Amino acid sequence: MGNKLGKMVKLKNIICILTISLPLFADLPPIYKKDFEQNSYSLDVEKNAQLFSISGNRLGISIKDISIGKPSAIAIKNMKLLSPEDKYALKILDANKKEIFMIGLGDPFYIHAQHIDFEDRDFFGGYVDANIDIALPFDADISYFVLLSQENRFLKKISEIKVK
Repeated sequence: MGNKLGKMVKLKNIICILTISLPLFADLPPIYKKDFEQNSYSLDVEKNAQLFSISGNRLGISIKDISIGKPSAIAIKNMKLLSPEDKYALKILDANKKEIFMIGLGDPFYIHAQHIDFEDRDFFGGYVDANIDIALPFDADISYFVLLSQENRFLKKISEIKVK
């Protein structure tokens, strides 16, 4: 009897919580499947954008060049959302250090190469410096870039640089 009473009390508490919570969710916009299928930030290739050329390695990044112009196909391709498969990410912050964008970089700092006489190994490779071109909306207040590493879906800050 006591076990059934405990289950009834738990059920009553759950119903009470749902009754209180439902009006809070009523004002939220609906979530559509296409929202989850997006894998890149939208950027108009016909409009000018802020173009950044970033050089870096697994220990940090630096800005090589900043310009205004029409984004290249490579810069637009690099504007993909962070996914669990990305080893590194680039967080873009405004002047108040509020996050504007989070870009997944993949693993641009490690190169894999198959090599003769290393057939007994799966891969032969090493860490390299990489150049990353990105395009951001012209009107975005870009003030900081933060390089992050991702392991088991946890992000760890590697370096932060000020843009202006």
